Amino acid sequence: NRCPYCGKVVEPDEYACKNCRKMLRAKHQAIKSGARGYRCVSSFVYDGRVRRILLRVKYQERIQFLPQLAVILAQDIRDAYPDIKFDCITAVPMHKKDLRKRGFNQSEILARSLCELLDLPYLDTLTKIKRTKQQHRLKFAERKKNLDGAFSVIDKELVKDKRILVIDDIITSGYTLGNCCKTLNKAKPALLCCAAIASARNDYPKESVI
Repeated sequence: NRCPYCGKVVEPDEYACKNCRKMLRAKHQAIKSGARGYRCVSSFVYDGRVRRILLRVKYQERIQFLPQLAVILAQDIRDAYPDIKFDCITAVPMHKKDLRKRGFNQSEILARSLCELLDLPYLDTLTKIKRTKQQHRLKFAERKKNLDGAFSVIDKELVKDKRILVIDDIITSGYTLGNCCKTLNKAKPALLCCAAIASARNDYPKESVI
């Protein structure tokens, strides 16, 4: 196992090397924002070292970094939502063709790691029924249209009255997480909140946070 932040060898139960743990304790600050109106917390800005880590996860299959990143995000979730007792955690789904091509859903792996750390069950709540273009390749005005009608609730009875935490790896404009939450909201959950490893720096218009 290696430290995702610097590449040094670490013990299997360590989420980072000694120096990076010290750096994270001293400098880390969670980012509280909104995902198209739904509360969201993320652990890092999506640039530099964190951007390289997440690109290696997606395109070099370094999925072993996800449980290590989840340790930081789990604490940020505890701090951001101290008075909320979530019933379950779910993840942004991938279209079956994209999942087959990549071989894994990094958001689901991250969500399941958070389930272990936060002692919560994982629940498949959504399916992606429309294959979409990658959000980061689109202009702001195109992003909402790209995701319209993309998701569907698997079982509305499982979602109804639940307090659900929705997980993604990166939040850019917030339309992916926001669209997932708006779709889930049709099944009348008690509460929807979001979390992601990283938030992109952007100049997109802000929306009110629920």
